[in-house]
Amino acid sequence: MLCLSRTGSGYRINGRFIFLTDFKHLSVRDLAWAIRSPPLIAGVSHHCAWPDYHWYRRMYEDARSWLLTVDADPSELDELLDAQKDRRLGKYFETLWYFWLSHSPDYEVVEKNVQIIIEGETLGEIDFILFDKTTNKTLHWEVAVKFYLGVDDTRVMHNWHGPNLRDRLDIKVAHLMQRQSVIGEDQRVAHWLKQRGIHIDQCAVILKGRLYFPWSLARCGDVIDTVLPSECARELSYGYWLKQSEFDQAFDGKPQFEPLINKGWLERIPTEMANKSYSKMDRCKTVSNKIMRLPLHVQVYNPCCTKDRVFLVDENWPLKNS
Repeated sequence: MLCLSRTGSGYRINGRFIFLTDFKHLSVRDLAWAIRSPPLIAGVSHHCAWPDYHWYRRMYEDARSWLLTVDADPSELDELLDAQKDRRLGKYFETLWYFWLSHSPDYEVVEKNVQIIIEGETLGEIDFILFDKTTNKTLHWEVAVKFYLGVDDTRVMHNWHGPNLRDRLDIKVAHLMQRQSVIGEDQRVAHWLKQRGIHIDQCAVILKGRLYFPWSLARCGDVIDTVLPSECARELSYGYWLKQSEFDQAFDGKPQFEPLINKGWLERIPTEMANKSYSKMDRCKTVSNKIMRLPLHVQVYNPCCTKDRVFLVDENWPLKNS
């Protein structure tokens, strides 16, 4: 059985630690996370590849020396990220991938964010069209990052919800499988692309993120794969969610908590870069006084705590939005 747990700025997979703390700058850590982190879903569907963790690991090893160079001077990366008007996390994640692919010796970015409009009808959008220099094939890639909280029977995909209840794991995966990844197989779209000198040879879906289990499962970290949906990759990133009443009794010692508002959702923020951290009591006060609203994504700073990413939710969640 696979043993998987999350500790600090790395992953423990079958007892082996993998750390991303070699990088000083958060944007570069996020870039490394985008490449190296395990996927939520792996396998092949509708002739489209969903790469497994080993594929990302090989890509990361190829990119590691380049990442260290970027970390020495991240100005180009930071300027690209700062120039993005769309501040949503998904767009940030996509931009990280664009930066890597633009510098990769193996790929050429042919097109990105291709809106397909035929006879006035918008049929969809393709995230990336790439030329693979190693195979001389043209690729269609869809890239997404998602965060889901599991309720009830977490082995069922439809029991994984976005924190604001606007999304669900099964719906997202179905849309990627049945619509986004196969749009190039539509005859009208294939003809539309052919007119632009593009023929798609292969497609791939990159779906990453983190799953958050109920706090009641927090002691089951070493066998967490037994409560995963069968469709999910066995290696993945995970955290926990808990209600305010559970938060009061959670965590040993005197940890500090930083709310993750605009950064820190991908890779862990170094302690020295934290904007504002709170004690457990202060954290509760900011919520009760409505200074910060739930659901709230929180990073835990505690050397003896392996549960370093949590979502704090309303007592009634998921019955209502807080």
